[in-house]
Amino acid sequence: MTNRAVRAMQKGSPCIQTMRFSRHLHRLTGHLVLLLFLRAFSVSAAVLPAGFTEVQVGSNLSGAPTAMDFSPDGRLFVCLQGGQLRVIENGVLLATPFVTVPTTANGERGLLGVAFDPSFASNHFVYVYYTVSTAPIHNRISRFTANGNVAVAGSEAVILELDNLSGATNHNGGAIHFGPDGKLYVAVGENANTSNAQSLSNRLGKILRINADGTIPVDNPTSFPGIAGSPTGDNRAIWAVGVRNPFTFGFQRGTGRLFINDVGAGTWEEINDGIAGSNYGWSLCEGFCVPPNGNLRDPLFEYGHGSSGTTGCAIVGGAFYNPPVNQFPANFVGKYFFGDLCSGWIRMFDPASGSASDFATGIATLVDLKVGPDGSLYYLAQGGNGQVWRVSAVASQALDISSRSFVGSGSNVMIGGFIVTGTAPKRVIVRAIGPSLQQLNVPNPLPDPVLELHGPSGALMTSNNNWRDTQEAEIIKSQLAPSNDLESALIATLPPGAYTAVVQERNGAPGVGLVEIYDLDLAAGAKLGNISTRSFVQTGDDRLIGGFILGSNSGAAKVVVRVLGPSLTQSGIGNALADPTLELRDSNGALLLTNDNWQDDPNQAAQITASGLAPTNPAESALATSLFPGAYTAIAAGRNGGTGIGLVEIYNIP
Repeated sequence: MTNRAVRAMQKGSPCIQTMRFSRHLHRLTGHLVLLLFLRAFSVSAAVLPAGFTEVQVGSNLSGAPTAMDFSPDGRLFVCLQGGQLRVIENGVLLATPFVTVPTTANGERGLLGVAFDPSFASNHFVYVYYTVSTAPIHNRISRFTANGNVAVAGSEAVILELDNLSGATNHNGGAIHFGPDGKLYVAVGENANTSNAQSLSNRLGKILRINADGTIPVDNPTSFPGIAGSPTGDNRAIWAVGVRNPFTFGFQRGTGRLFINDVGAGTWEEINDGIAGSNYGWSLCEGFCVPPNGNLRDPLFEYGHGSSGTTGCAIVGGAFYNPPVNQFPANFVGKYFFGDLCSGWIRMFDPASGSASDFATGIATLVDLKVGPDGSLYYLAQGGNGQVWRVSAVASQALDISSRSFVGSGSNVMIGGFIVTGTAPKRVIVRAIGPSLQQLNVPNPLPDPVLELHGPSGALMTSNNNWRDTQEAEIIKSQLAPSNDLESALIATLPPGAYTAVVQERNGAPGVGLVEIYDLDLAAGAKLGNISTRSFVQTGDDRLIGGFILGSNSGAAKVVVRVLGPSLTQSGIGNALADPTLELRDSNGALLLTNDNWQDDPNQAAQITASGLAPTNPAESALATSLFPGAYTAIAAGRNGGTGIGLVEIYNIP
């Protein structure tokens, strides 16, 4: 017997479906009463995959949250069902709500959605979806103007008044988001009246599409499969039909693809492909249609009702993992996070394979999901009297940092600085490589490098000429012994602080040298925080090259890379590189990012400034990015072939 045949038997006659539907409503009401009771108590952290961690963002919300969204400037706005729109800024829940709308919060009514105008930076418009508190009861979208963290008094502008509601308090939908086309998309439930979803005479049980001012786009669909006629008047806002209670949906950054979560009745929860003019089948079908119906668009994915790790009662939260800055491992990119209200899990749907996999469990009354601008996953839960949690992958750390440049004498020696961060000592090996570079086809290698290690005060801690002279057995045991006896190496256990490795030429023979610092104890409560290398920057193979390897953990690491030149004169360094340029390349040599003057790209400049690492001279170069585990190279050169003393720095930032 086929899956569709089995499901046809499960569905039964329309009368049986109606009875099951009624039982489901009763059962779901019982769930909600229990969940409302539970959320008054504190909750334990979610169970996450290995390599992930979470932290609560802001204090408890003191209410029943329903939805959240990030403003373009990075603040997190959270809707409370009772009408308060709360603001979390820099991890702190602000005491004063952005606005409190008069609403009725019984059943599934209340303040249900928030969105930000695409031109928020200039017009400061914030949109909310809520149920009005006076008769006739209906849902409304209003626009408020922000003045910092509060709405301007009297700034409410009603954008859309939806159809009057019946006595049923459920199936209101409520999600609102601006699409990549600049239009506002609105998810509206069918108000527990199944016939609404297949009717063009109202906007209930639909996905709507309107302009930011509430007018209706002229290119909205005019017909829908399986339904006679065309919408007229205000109903021309209809963009798709046949949904039951689309509480959440999400757009994919970069592609604009839309996934719509539709809460099911007695059997199936759905993820639907958001396509203009579609009919998603409710109430003719729930889940995949049995038998198939060519007029109706089946879901991309469904899951059944129950209380297991793959079943539940109501699909909530929809977020594609395509952030501006990646923080999760590369295999998460493009996946779609969704969760369940009752079962308290978060799963990932893979659009390429059509399958879903587990991610997190143990969440008390999950209601929404968002991927933040920092690349972390944020979830909103009603447990603990309303909480926001941030889930992050444990970031990779620097395993090896190195620099290659021309090594001369006097002020043209190579100086490599590095910082040990944390609370515990860090065991490292420092190497100065020269002769063996010839095997890598590097011309003019330094024939006999000499290495010095200086402590935070600048005092000489130890030095080495030929690596076999002092710590031969220990260096061999590390499996990082240089391949040439004339090269230098030393092992040291260093408390947190700043250190400097100086590479010089011996007997007046300059050349290209390489200094490397390897982490020999990844388990220590300390990390290699950054490297900075100063040397005489020339052209071709004699450019200044800073290398680093990220690993140990699966999460992406945030880095800032910069090249300084003109500002070095303030430290009394002559012949500074006048106009440095920067390239960042991966282990295959592919160019990832490049920069000449660090303020050229406003988005990059904002990230660099926020890190506190902005160069003091506009001619200097810098990049801020997030990198997955692997090997990377930063190359510093002079614009138009310029030469001089330059400094390349690579910071691994929190």
